Amino acid sequence: MTAPSPTAVPTRAGVVVMSTGDVRVPVYAPAAQPCPHLADQPYQPPAGTPDLLAAIADRAGLGVGIGNVVVAPGARVAILAALRSILTPDRREVLLPAPYWSSYPWLIEAAGGAPVALAGRVGSADLDNQSLDAHLTDRTAAIVVNSPRNPDGAVATLDTLRELVDWAERRGVVLLADEVYRGVPLGPAAPSVLDVRPDPGERCVVVDGLSKSHALAGLRIGWTLASTTRADAIAAICSHLVGSTCTAAQAIAAAALTSGEGVRAGLRAALTRNLDSTLAAVSTWPGVSAVRPAGGIFVFADIRRWLAGPAPESARREPVGWLRDRHGVQVVDGAAFGAPGHIRLSFALPTDDLDDGLRRLGRAFAAGRAAPCPEGTS
Repeated sequence: MTAPSPTAVPTRAGVVVMSTGDVRVPVYAPAAQPCPHLADQPYQPPAGTPDLLAAIADRAGLGVGIGNVVVAPGARVAILAALRSILTPDRREVLLPAPYWSSYPWLIEAAGGAPVALAGRVGSADLDNQSLDAHLTDRTAAIVVNSPRNPDGAVATLDTLRELVDWAERRGVVLLADEVYRGVPLGPAAPSVLDVRPDPGERCVVVDGLSKSHALAGLRIGWTLASTTRADAIAAICSHLVGSTCTAAQAIAAAALTSGEGVRAGLRAALTRNLDSTLAAVSTWPGVSAVRPAGGIFVFADIRRWLAGPAPESARREPVGWLRDRHGVQVVDGAAFGAPGHIRLSFALPTDDLDDGLRRLGRAFAAGRAAPCPEGTS
């Protein structure tokens, strides 16, 4: 739980940062006033302001009311509070399909739980009941499903989500669905757990936010959608954990949800161009390959053939450090997500920064010829 974040931004000059999880494509004009939200700021209800609760419920669909919503200062806090409401002393295990976001194990442990990693396949978010049952014990409390998934953009099909919801209800397990990348305007919208269950019910908790969908990571607004009973429990935890979420941030979030489609249209065009450019570049790097992500803002590149072939010895020992120190580009090691031999790079950057980073990576991978893919890998 004391490990540093693998997405920490380097402070040294001259490094192209392709490792962060925020959308850096510029879409907002500067504020007309230097401090437009300077006003009296009383505490707000722990669950959120009425305007933001209504905007979130409206966005979620007919099965969700304001009593199902709890606002938190970012999706991380929302996940932590949701897990704290789910876990008990007797049921502490949380199933975690790989590859997974590197903060999940820490958040699970911080909530008093024990992460149980499930083997997975890069590029596929489908899960089957047999593999889930193989890891199920009388201590299993929840399963975390992230779709679109960080780090590889894999999307769970509607059939998979339906089977997961059914499995969770039959086994008495809570399905925690992290859908923060679902709103990223890149291709068709990914299916949601709410497409299966418009009313979250007692066995589903959905986590979402504005960081990715509206390029507002610094606003730190996330939320949970749950049954009214569980929402009350999550709100009670938030009342102790954070008191209430920033009033000004909630006001901006409510405005973004009710009038932000123009921003999302601009993001869609920019992200699509950036993804096409990134995949075109990756296709020219010897020993490197990547599957086109169905969602999200990352390309998860497989560098195992390069590591097994022309990579220098120092790069084999620490590929991410070698890329940063020798070539001035920061990416994230796939080992942080349970998938060693991969690197995660963001394409949600300003065009000049993205092009510069891709050129640097191209030079790094250019030397030598690729070796065959290791046996038994995909």
